[in-house]
Amino acid sequence: MRNSTIVTLLSVMTCLCGCSTDESPSASNAPAASNEAPAQLPAHTLSTEEDASDFDPRLSLKWPGTPEESRRRIDAGTDRETTIYDAAFTQHQPLTSFKATVYEITEKDLQGGDPKEWLPHHLGGGNVVELTRKQIEQEPNKYLGFEITARDENLFIRRVNVLVGRRIYTVEVNSLRQERLNADDVAKFFESFAITERVRLKP
Repeated sequence: MRNSTIVTLLSVMTCLCGCSTDESPSASNAPAASNEAPAQLPAHTLSTEEDASDFDPRLSLKWPGTPEESRRRIDAGTDRETTIYDAAFTQHQPLTSFKATVYEITEKDLQGGDPKEWLPHHLGGGNVVELTRKQIEQEPNKYLGFEITARDENLFIRRVNVLVGRRIYTVEVNSLRQERLNADDVAKFFESFAITERVRLKP
């Protein structure tokens, strides 16, 4: 599967639910893939959604408050099956949103694509303009990841995407104030991110 196909799959699922190397791409040379994924499935493709309360995200975070959580499974039993965990907590003074997402996709969806090409764009798209990008290794097992800062019109975003087997972990904070992305409580939120159990590559 080509890189663009993987980006398309992840963007579609988003629509259904709602040592380091530094790089700093500007708005003019940011990868176009983050803005070109289709917003919906082809008309001939039908999708289903069901509750996935049995899904364990294997995710540990120290939240600034109690998050709202959801678990759902898209196209269960098909070769497009995707399970999604979402959690979010919003502060109002100043307005700041703390989020975490875990996508579990199929082995087929991982084949043929280079994660270094498509992983930075996971949950991007739309009008998001990437400001900075840093490749990271998530400890303790040195999983491939990227730390991104971006802007979506008046919203400033800080996001970490990490690939673990068939799972894509995302931890994100966004705010109308850019300086909030480097505040102490935001830094502690990202620092607390841990994967609580090793996830196998194959089911």
